[in-house]
Amino acid sequence: MKSLFAGAALAATVAAGAFAQNSGQAGSDYTPLGRYIRVNPELGAVMTDTQEHVTGDAAWLLRARQSDLLENNTLTISGYLKAAHFFERTDSAGKFPILNRFPNQHGPGTRNDDFVVNAAGVAFTGTLGDWLTGYVQYEYSEVTFTGDQSQVQAREYYGVLGNLDVFGGYLAYGRKTIDFGEQTGYNPFTHTINQHFFWTLADSPVVELGYVGDDWRVSATLASGDRMLRTGQTLDRNGDLGSNFALKAERSFQLGAERQLRVSASYLHDTIYNNNFTAHTFQAIDRFGPPNAPRPPRVYIAERVGLWDIAAEYTTPRYDLAVEYTQTTAPWVAVSYNNDTGQPLPGARELSALSVMGRYRTRIAGHDATLAAVFSGSILGPDDTEFDAVYQHVVSGELHLNRFIDLGVELVLNEGWQPFVGIQDVADSDVQSQALLIGLTARF
Repeated sequence: MKSLFAGAALAATVAAGAFAQNSGQAGSDYTPLGRYIRVNPELGAVMTDTQEHVTGDAAWLLRARQSDLLENNTLTISGYLKAAHFFERTDSAGKFPILNRFPNQHGPGTRNDDFVVNAAGVAFTGTLGDWLTGYVQYEYSEVTFTGDQSQVQAREYYGVLGNLDVFGGYLAYGRKTIDFGEQTGYNPFTHTINQHFFWTLADSPVVELGYVGDDWRVSATLASGDRMLRTGQTLDRNGDLGSNFALKAERSFQLGAERQLRVSASYLHDTIYNNNFTAHTFQAIDRFGPPNAPRPPRVYIAERVGLWDIAAEYTTPRYDLAVEYTQTTAPWVAVSYNNDTGQPLPGARELSALSVMGRYRTRIAGHDATLAAVFSGSILGPDDTEFDAVYQHVVSGELHLNRFIDLGVELVLNEGWQPFVGIQDVADSDVQSQALLIGLTARF
């Protein structure tokens, strides 16, 4: 299944790329199916990116329509593949902290060598008239919780009602990434700690209301109380639409013809960090035990824990700089109380993450290339415990062969091993781990 799916996705990418190059279309590539069914790599590169452009998708689609990147009454088909070969080693058997895989996907030894499809799939972007835009994304991933989550999922499906040529307001409805934070990483493959901990992806449909100005935008998202696919959950899992919500404001400043500073601030009302039963899936929550969950705590504790996020990115033609800081509104319950006695742990701290990154553009062997460094750290629980902090630092390079295929390499250095599931039972702050990733990102 792995090789078949990956091979089909890569073959489709190469074929679409060859056709697009022969067609001579730069920004809007017609397919043999006719004028109204299209392939557009620029659109697919943004909408299916797992490292950048993760949030703010509804507003981006509206701006794409305003700039004629998306034309009326068309269907754009996008395909993508992100895969890499992992070469990992750790000084503690079975403990590989790299953040784009789950703890049980590495093996019990001190070395791991494996080819992994992070994400591959197909997406459809449709427009109807001047006001309605729809998006559907089906994805295959080998980074899932086997048994509870299928490797093939409809990751996102939503519609956007809006027309920026008439009015800046819009309404989006469906299953989508919540517009919270930036969750940006300049790495080709590995998520930042901010993105891994706080990327908020809905499972049930949500409502997003927003307004897009010339150099600013705001949004408010209403969600239900149940456990989301990522990050979001309220104390009342049966809560109706609006029992959980997110707010975001963003502003861009032009600092010359080709330099820009973009800043944002976000808030999420309630999260999975609000209790001391650390389960990754709603099925595991309902089981109240393994698999995909630890042994239940002897004393169950739940308190509302929200999130706030601030981020900034400075972009230029040659280099980019970005920083993001995310923090809970109260300490993470799972590392604030003893699971056996329910007593508070001294020195409990708010869960937080900081990512600082830079990227430089150059030319290598006649092709565009980017070199990047991303430094991430997180405070989790009380100082001088096995779950006090975790760090991840990545240096990477990416060679852009054309607009369809990028080749990437990463060196990842990790300090500490603190998995979400059963963190008090298994965390180990002394683990040192390294990983070399060599892979590709393909799209059409």
